[in-house]
Amino acid sequence: MLALAAISCNETVDPGEDFSVADVIFDANFFYCRVEPMIFEQGCGAGNGSGESSASCHHTQTSFRVVDYSPLFADNCEGGVVPVSGSPPGEAQQNYQRAQAKMNRDPGKALLLIKPTGVATHPRTVFDNDSPEADLIREWATQYATQ
Repeated sequence: MLALAAISCNETVDPGEDFSVADVIFDANFFYCRVEPMIFEQGCGAGNGSGESSASCHHTQTSFRVVDYSPLFADNCEGGVVPVSGSPPGEAQQNYQRAQAKMNRDPGKALLLIKPTGVATHPRTVFDNDSPEADLIREWATQYATQ
């Protein structure tokens, strides 16, 4: 197992089997305050609330594993911004790193968009391509910095 970076007090993040270094860094505040809560609202992680078990979702089955934790770090966001005094827990940081690896400056190539909309192969359509959720991913794609 490859350990990426120390999160806090001897904790590390396992990058998973599909590890890659992003060409760009997508805005972490936007992810923590807007994207991550939407991912959980859509049932990606612990199941969709419609009888779909966590065994078939991103909680356990894929290289894009979403760590379910509570309360979400987004609860600390003020006006879409993480407070300076706040530091995301390791679970949130892991979710951000994995989500960022599925992003692209061209949203039409971002797996975080094209898989849940059914444009690319995925077990279910999570949201429509013309939905507010898809627009949120497209918006995140425009908020990046080059490395």
